[in-house]
Amino acid sequence: MQNFNFKNKKMKNIKKYTFFTMIICLFSTYSCTDILDQEPVSITHPAVFWDSQPNAEQALAGSYGLFKYAITYQANFIYWGELPGMTFMNSRNWISDYIENSGNYVLAYRDNSRNWKNFYRAANWALTIEKYVADMPDNLFTSVEEKNRIIGEAAFVRGLSYYWMARIWGDVPIVTESVESSDQLLGEDGFIVRIPRSNELEVLDFALEATNKAIGLLEYSAPGNTNWAITANRGSAEALKAGLTLWYASRDNNNSDMVQQSIEAATSAINNSGAELIDYVTEGKDGFDAMCIGQSKTGLFEINVSADMNESFRMESNDGHYTGLTLNYPIWKTENTGVAPTIDPDFYGKEMMNEDDDRENDIRKELFFYDYESSSNSFPLKYSHSSADPNSEDAYALFSESNIVLFRMADMYLLRAEAQARSGATGLAVADLNMVRSKANVPNYNGATDDDSLMKAIFDERAIEFVGEGKSAYDRIRMNYYEGVPWMNQSRIAKKGYFWPIDPSIITNNPSIVQTEYWRGAL
Repeated sequence: MQNFNFKNKKMKNIKKYTFFTMIICLFSTYSCTDILDQEPVSITHPAVFWDSQPNAEQALAGSYGLFKYAITYQANFIYWGELPGMTFMNSRNWISDYIENSGNYVLAYRDNSRNWKNFYRAANWALTIEKYVADMPDNLFTSVEEKNRIIGEAAFVRGLSYYWMARIWGDVPIVTESVESSDQLLGEDGFIVRIPRSNELEVLDFALEATNKAIGLLEYSAPGNTNWAITANRGSAEALKAGLTLWYASRDNNNSDMVQQSIEAATSAINNSGAELIDYVTEGKDGFDAMCIGQSKTGLFEINVSADMNESFRMESNDGHYTGLTLNYPIWKTENTGVAPTIDPDFYGKEMMNEDDDRENDIRKELFFYDYESSSNSFPLKYSHSSADPNSEDAYALFSESNIVLFRMADMYLLRAEAQARSGATGLAVADLNMVRSKANVPNYNGATDDDSLMKAIFDERAIEFVGEGKSAYDRIRMNYYEGVPWMNQSRIAKKGYFWPIDPSIITNNPSIVQTEYWRGAL
């Protein structure tokens, strides 16, 4: 487990973390193998636990915690979603170098990057919540709406977990019932039930079903509300649907129904969520800082990191933590950590920015990066926000205050732009693209509007807007755009080598799991 060093402040959410710890302990029985391959301990006692709204809320907090753990453990969201994109960041880390130099995802000491067990833990616990809370009497809740909210948020976590797995591994097993006892994994003949990988479109259908359920049960929120963006609301679920359906369309011959669903979901989030774009020109550093620290007007769903809420951790400069992979001197005492990144002038992103005259006065150079023009010490600043440890005299004893933003308003405009481009509505696509560009002091796009040119323009905008947020690798797969990634080729694409390999321990324990073609014999 990642070592979180919590700040010694008043424990505002102690119940949440006690419960999260309980969940982790419950799953520790099979910490080294996959949830689908073992006989889990019983995790529910309906007559004892599922008897009050506070208990249901604690369970929900545990589900969020499990998803957070899945993407942050060993900085996985950076390894999965950022480094393979090769847009800006050269990590200068020997483990990351496996990816950036040769496209080898068989990372030393990173077996967990190939193992989906933590996502299944989050998804299974979410499904358990959906099941038991639905059966709880309405009078145990302050209102029916509150009961529906808890079920809806759990469905959101389930949909989110499967969406993440589909983008990382493609085909994955689908577990349709809450795994609560060993009996559920035993067939009539007494042998362990083997669950094979399902086709990725079936996985996406399963994720979409959960997401639509969440949309139907959740209400919109608004910036300034207590749990804005750090727990799911209807706008969060619509943001998930906008990305999920566009991913589905890209994997299903540009499925027109899914393209339209993406447009509609993004439009609803834009019009109804209460979120807004950050205007970097007028709001400057204050707007950027607010976005990164979190719960700002632009966030739709974020992984909360806050010392005041006891959800922070000691920032570390090692290769097992995303602060180490994204930050550099003067955040750390020295820039010679062997891990800290530089914004590489030979990588796609900086070449694109330097060669595009429209980007000359792009204000994100100043706001998003430390010393953007430097050839040796430029790095993204999105995870640089911190607070000092009051119990330490070390100036570098810092607690993180930067949220991990998964969905925000700029994503909705650019996803909708891409969906509009796929549907042939180039004028609408350019309008959405220009909306985002205008907030960064970038002139309107006046280039060609054929499919390839417009998709490149949208990819370029996403590359700079979401630098460090773990999106570029997925953008490349969805858009089938690999310029600047020398190790990706048609042979690898044909064998689905853009997906991550599956950890061999999963296949050993469950022989019905078949390795992705490109990675067979490589592990």
